[in-house]
Amino acid sequence: MARSSVDHYMPFFGRDFYASTAMWTAEEVGHYIRLLVIQWDSGSLPADLSRLELVSPGVGRVWEILEPKFPIGDDGLRRNERMEQHREKACELREARSEAGRNGNERRWADRKPIANGSQTDRKPIANGIAKTSPPNPNPNPNQNPSPTPSPNEETHTHTGGENDFREPGWAADEWGRFAASWNATQRAEPWTHLTPPDGWVDLAGTPGWLQRASEAMAMLPSREYFDRPLPVTRFFQFVDRIRAGEFADPKGPHRARSRQPAGGNL
Repeated sequence: MARSSVDHYMPFFGRDFYASTAMWTAEEVGHYIRLLVIQWDSGSLPADLSRLELVSPGVGRVWEILEPKFPIGDDGLRRNERMEQHREKACELREARSEAGRNGNERRWADRKPIANGSQTDRKPIANGIAKTSPPNPNPNPNQNPSPTPSPNEETHTHTGGENDFREPGWAADEWGRFAASWNATQRAEPWTHLTPPDGWVDLAGTPGWLQRASEAMAMLPSREYFDRPLPVTRFFQFVDRIRAGEFADPKGPHRARSRQPAGGNL
């Protein structure tokens, strides 16, 4: 299958992992974890041991016990079979979520398009009526042709925008670019360094009024002394309306942190 990107987190089943590595040394366990992480992120490992040494220096010393964990596949690359199963499921789930998000947005904008286009249509009779009832401009020079008066059947208002100018493809990326730039320049905000927005961004940005509320909450964030550590953007999404309501203005006290916690747990 084509190698697809997955989320930055990977599944880890502690009991199963311990059972399969119970008699291993710390060096063996360390190289095993490193190779699993690289496979999760890249989709495969090189077959050549010298190449593996580049990504996990010293792995050759424990390769005898690790080699059976990463057999060579038909494509000449190594993979841990169980990790590959989890990775394929994660790729399928990610694609399914993306497809559902795209379909949902298409339906959402399709429902709103008549409203947006209708607002333009409604303005035409008004504009035409003004043009038809306005008196001609005074013309003091009788030798100069007067300005033509619109005929009853002449349309004097034209909407120059295209029919599909409401939420064009790529709007979410544009909105995220503007949001991320403001977020990364905001005090008490933990910088977002990834190239893509967090999961759920499209649904939030597409919610009527949410971007405006988020902008207002972001402007208030530097004064919210409760957050004594930089606030992750995904937590900010949860607290937008509470910040706008004036919460989190006071710093954490010795007892306050235990008695009142924001929704979502201890930061």
